[in-house]
Amino acid sequence: MESYQLLQTIYEISKHDPRPETYLCKPRELILRLMQDWSIIQQSLIDLEKEKLISTVQHDTLVIRITSEGIQKINELQSVLRKK
Repeated sequence: MESYQLLQTIYEISKHDPRPETYLCKPRELILRLMQDWSIIQQSLIDLEKEKLISTVQHDTLVIRITSEGIQKINELQSVLRKK
C-alpha cells in the first residue's frame, strides 16, 4: 500500500501537466511531499516500476514518469474509495 501512496503522490505532482506521462518528477519532489527516508521511497519506486505503473530514467538525476497504466490504476483506486 505504501507503493500506491507514492504512486498517488507522483500523480498529484504530474496531473496538471497536459501530458502527465511526460512530466519528469524528481526525487526531491517526492522526498519533500512524503517526508520519508529515501530508501523507503526507492523501494516503492522499484515495486511500482515492476508493475509498469511508473518508469525511471537516470539523467543528471533520477527522473520518474507515471505511465498511462499508473494513471489508470490511480483512477481505479479513487473510484473504489468514492464508493465506500
